Amino acid sequence: MPTDASVWQGSLGDWQPLFIREYWLPLGHIAWQGFLQQGRGLVRCEVYASTATVDWSRTAVSYSARFVPERDWAACGHALGLAPEQWPAVAEALATYNPAQDAILLLIGDSRPCISYLKGWAVPPPECSRQMGDSRSHPSQTRQAEFILAPNP
Repeated sequence: MPTDASVWQGSLGDWQPLFIREYWLPLGHIAWQGFLQQGRGLVRCEVYASTATVDWSRTAVSYSARFVPERDWAACGHALGLAPEQWPAVAEALATYNPAQDAILLLIGDSRPCISYLKGWAVPPPECSRQMGDSRSHPSQTRQAEFILAPNP
């Protein structure tokens, strides 16, 4: 899945594209399900790891992700202290993105929050959602287990 260069924070730090590369399927699933249930919006994702020390291709990290509908994004952005100059671009993206092909992510980790507009995914959000599926009804046909961390002993 290519990451579009349209990022309002300037340049992404080292960890954001790596996180997206490893977790694109559940992020796309959340984006699509959120759109179906609440309309336009973005995926707010908080990573609970020291992002500087993670080997993203080998280590699963704890994170939480939820969909923030367009009507609630300003309160979320304000609470996180996003720079006012970012707001018009985010509002424009929320109003015009194609939910069947694109997603807007708000990534929070051990650096300042980063907003990324991901365009034209190779596996679009509806397909991510289909692949993630509902493990209760089709456990052998979903990929949810790949993204669930086992509890620490």
